Amino acid sequence: MHFQKFGKYDIVRKLGRSLTDVYLARDAETNRHVVLKLVEHLRDDFTQLIIEAEGRGALIQKQLHDLDPRILQIYDCGEQDGCFFVAMEYFEGKTLAQILHEERRLDPKRAARYAAEICSQLKTLHSFVSDVDGRKTAVIHGDIKPANVQIGADDELRLLDFGIAKVITFTHNLTHHNLGSPSYCSPERISKGEVDPHADLWAVGISLYEMVSGAPPYQAQNTRKLENLIQSRRPPRALPQGCPASVKAIVAKALAGDMTRRYQSAEAFESDLRASLDGRLTVAAGEHLAPWDANATIERHPAGVDPPAPTAKARVALKIRPLAARRAWNDLTNVAIALLAGVLVGLLVFIPVGYYYRFWTMSTPLRIQRDYVHESAQSLSADWALYQDLKRRNSLLGEFSPVLGIERPFHSNLVAAADNILDHFRNSSDEQLGDFDWARARTCLRYALEIDPWDSKTRGKLALCNGYYDLAQNPPKAAQSISNFRQAESYLPRSADPHLGLARVYVYVSHNIGQALGEFHQAEQFGYKRGPKEIEEEADGYLFRAQWELSRAKRTPATARPDKAKWLQMARDDIERARTLYEPIIGFSNVSTNLEQVYEYQSEQIKLQSDSVRYVPAKQHTPRHVSSSRRWQ
Repeated sequence: MHFQKFGKYDIVRKLGRSLTDVYLARDAETNRHVVLKLVEHLRDDFTQLIIEAEGRGALIQKQLHDLDPRILQIYDCGEQDGCFFVAMEYFEGKTLAQILHEERRLDPKRAARYAAEICSQLKTLHSFVSDVDGRKTAVIHGDIKPANVQIGADDELRLLDFGIAKVITFTHNLTHHNLGSPSYCSPERISKGEVDPHADLWAVGISLYEMVSGAPPYQAQNTRKLENLIQSRRPPRALPQGCPASVKAIVAKALAGDMTRRYQSAEAFESDLRASLDGRLTVAAGEHLAPWDANATIERHPAGVDPPAPTAKARVALKIRPLAARRAWNDLTNVAIALLAGVLVGLLVFIPVGYYYRFWTMSTPLRIQRDYVHESAQSLSADWALYQDLKRRNSLLGEFSPVLGIERPFHSNLVAAADNILDHFRNSSDEQLGDFDWARARTCLRYALEIDPWDSKTRGKLALCNGYYDLAQNPPKAAQSISNFRQAESYLPRSADPHLGLARVYVYVSHNIGQALGEFHQAEQFGYKRGPKEIEEEADGYLFRAQWELSRAKRTPATARPDKAKWLQMARDDIERARTLYEPIIGFSNVSTNLEQVYEYQSEQIKLQSDSVRYVPAKQHTPRHVSSSRRWQ
C-alpha cells in the first residue's frame, strides 16, 4: 500500500513490512509522530487472522502500558478506508542489531545493563494475565533478539514487536518455533514447539552472549544443523578474556543445558545482572554447573587412591611360572590381537568404505548439475523419490548421514530451475503467463523447502510463482495472487519482483492504473529500471482506463454537458498518455496492435466531442442581439 495521507495521519515514510505495512506518520490533530500499522482488507482467511490478532494485540499492549509506561503506548486502532489500522507511540533510536553491526561488540557492563532492563520489562510482561478467547492466558514476548530491542537517548530501552506473534501463538495454538528466530530458540522450543517464559529468558541469555562476544553463540551452515547444535546442549565458545567472571557465570547459567539450572524468572535473572553491575556476589557465581550433556566417567579407583600392591605369595607365584608357558601365552595373545585387529579394520574401514561407495554411486544424479527446466517431469520426480529413499535409509546416522553431503547441490539445482523460469519471464517480451511453466517452478521450490524449510528467499520465490500461477488461471484468481505477492514481499523485502507482480494484477485484472503506478514506483525504489515490458503494461493501464472513460461519456446523457465533457477530457488525456508510451517501443510484444486501438479510441473521442458541441438543447432561444457563434461559450 502506498499513501501520502491516511485519515488524520500524514505519511512520512515507510518503516518496513512484516505481517503488516508499517509507516512513520504525523498525527495532524496532535502534531506528534506515530507508528502506523496498516492491514488492507482482503477476502482471504490469513488476512482476517492477522486483523483479529492485531486487534487483540493492541488491546493487550494498551493494558500493559497502563501498568508500565516503558511499554509502547497505543493511541488508536480501528477500521478506516478499507484497512484495519493501529497507531502507536514512536520511539526514536537504533536497534541493538544496528548498534552491534556498527560497534561489533559491547562493553560487558553496558551489555549487562541492557540485559537487566530487558528482564525488567519482561517481568511486567510475564506477570500480566490477559483474557484471550474467554480464557486467562499469560503473556510472553516470543521473539526477543537484538533486532527487537530499541535503544534511544540516554540508553533508554524499549521492546519492539511483542503483539501479533504472541497473540497468534496463544489464540490459534501456533506454538511451533518458526514464529521466532531460530538462533534465539531454546532447545525445548525447537524439540517441543513450546513457547513459555523460559523461551524468553533463554533468548535474553543468547542476546547477552551476542552483545559481549559480537556474534551469536550458535552458528551453522543451515537451519537444520543449527537446530541440532542447539539441541545438543554443547557449551558455546568461550567469551572474550576481558569479560568479567560474574558475567561469564550469568551467561553460563542462562544457557545451561538443564532447564532447571537456568534462571526460573525474569526477576531472578535481573537480580543477578544488577548484582554483577554493583560488584556484589551473584547466584550464578556460587553454582558449579556440570558440563552440558556430560557422560558419567567410570573410574577403577577413587581419585587419589593407588591400587593395592600384589601380595608376597602372588609375587613368588609369578617368579616361578615356567618360561615356556609364558611364551605360549604371549604368542596366543598376539594372535588373538592380530585377529581382532583384522576384524576391527574390516568393520571400521572396508564395510563403511563399501557402504559409502554404493551410496556415492546411487546419489550421482543428485550431486551433478541438472537442468530441471528442460528435463522431463518424470526425471524430476525420480530424483526426488531417490532423495527421499536415501534419506529414509540413512536416517539413523543423524549428523553422520551421507545424505547431508548431497542436499546442498540438489537444493541448488532445484532453486536454479525456478530462477531460470522467473528470469525467462522477467526478460521475455511474451505477455502470456500461460506460456511459462509455473507448475514446474512451484514443484522445484516446494522440494527445495522440504530440504531447507528455513530458506526465506526460496519461500519468497515460491510465493512469487504461486502468484503468477493463480494469475494465469482462467479466470485469474486475483485475490489469491495479491495475497501471494504480498507474502513474497515479506520474504523478499528488498526485491522489486513482488511489486512488479502486483502491478500486473492491478493493470490486467483490476484495471486500476493508480495502484499499478504505486507498485512500479516501489520497484524503482529498490533500484529496478523499467524496460519495454513495464512501459507496455503502464500504457495498457491507461488504455483500459480510457476505454472505461469513453464508455462513461457515452452513457452520460447529452443534457449533462459538464459531466460528459469531463469524461471526454479524461479519456483524451489517458489516450495521449498511452500513445506517448507505446510509440517509442513499437514492435515490442503487442504494442503495434494496441497502438491501433489507441488511434481508434482517439477517433471515437473526437467524434463524441464533436457531437457534444453540435448538440442544441431543446427550447433554447438565442437573444437576437447575440451572434449564434457564441452559443457554446
